[in-house]
Formats: sequence, structure tokens, C-alpha cells
Amino acid sequence: WCLENKRHHSTIVYHWMKWLRRSAFPHRLNLFYLANDVIQNCKRKNAIVFRDTFAEVLPEAASLVKDPSVSKSIERIFKIWEDRNVYPEETILALKEALSTTFKSQKQLKETLNKQPNKPWKKSQS
Repeated sequence: WCLENKRHHSTIVYHWMKWLRRSAFPHRLNLFYLANDVIQNCKRKNAIVFRDTFAEVLPEAASLVKDPSVSKSIERIFKIWEDRNVYPEETILALKEALSTTFKSQKQLKETLNKQPNKPWKKSQS
């Protein structure tokens, strides 16, 4: 459904983040699995805009995960993204770091991600 409604990608990701903030820790893992599915399948479905839109909120989302069992599963997702070159290594490292940071230091992480000269995951859009 998400990929078929790509023109609403910003709204979809906004609501994903909204529900992530409100959800219990175990449910947050399910929301990350949903994001993973959308992010990995968006290129095939010509909805690559989801990669960039999710990239904007993933650092904060990762920082909201406080349950160690959930963190391990989400770190596994990040490892898969790294192995498949879904996002650049710097982004993956920042996401992994966000899993162990507080929301205050999240602003610094976001600034680091925004300072990246280009977004290598955009190059594969064609």
C-alpha cells in the first residue's frame, strides 16, 4: 500500500514516525520492519523517494528504541542495509550510534547527516 501511494510519501513517513513515538517498545520493532520493507522494495516499485524521506527521520527513530532486545533486531536491519548498500556507510554508522544515544544528542547526529556532501543512495535512482 505504501509503495502504491508514493505521492504521499511525506505523509506516510510522518505518520510512521508519529506512531513510532506513541508505540510500546516491542511494537516499535514492527514499525521498523515495515520501514525496512518499504525502503528495500521502493527502488523496484519506482518509489525511491521513500529512501530519502525515511533517511530524514531514521536517526530520531533509532534513538527512540530503548529496549535491548529490540535494539539488537534493529541493528540487524541496519547491517542488512549496509551489506546491500541501501544507505552509505556513514549513514549506517550514524544510525547505529543513534540506537545508543539520547534524544538530546540526536540533534548533533542529524547535523552530521545533513553535512554529508551528497546522498550516495540517490545515485541509483535511475
